[in-house]
Amino acid sequence: MVRTTIRALSTAVLVLFVQHGAPHAEPLQSSWKDLRKERPAECQAFLEQYLTHPDCAQQTMMATLAANRISQCTLGDSSLDGKTITIAGYAHPFELAFNGVKEFLLIPRAPQDCRHPPPPLPDQIISVEFPEGLDINLDPVWVTGVLRVRTGETHLAPVSYFLEAISVAPALIPDVPESG
Repeated sequence: MVRTTIRALSTAVLVLFVQHGAPHAEPLQSSWKDLRKERPAECQAFLEQYLTHPDCAQQTMMATLAANRISQCTLGDSSLDGKTITIAGYAHPFELAFNGVKEFLLIPRAPQDCRHPPPPLPDQIISVEFPEGLDINLDPVWVTGVLRVRTGETHLAPVSYFLEAISVAPALIPDVPESG
């Protein structure tokens, strides 16, 4: 009887383990700087010139003209692929809806030197899927989930990262550094 009970309990634990997987490791605390680690050295001067251009209108035009070069220089950090990360940023919905949003872009704080700055570089944008839905306001959020490194296009901007969010929580403005 005792052996049968122990065997049944062991089987139940094994079934739960198989169904739910191994215990998850603590999410990797990430920053926007971490996402741009693998930028090729030969791209640094080009990207620096693009990011620090004094005329915002010309910066937007330059982004359009240099889109191929920018995408080649901002492929993302492949060492983060498949990792569970936590990162703070601003949620930007794909559509003009702010309640129950299931897909959004997560972006860093925009530099304040332009009234209407161009979008961040692709390796500074994360396309997020959050099945639970999020009510978006102007406040930053912490997003935790599995990060995938792959280039893609949204109708708002090119991206280098996709994230399947498992949780979203409020963040403070100091938690979100500027893009770069």
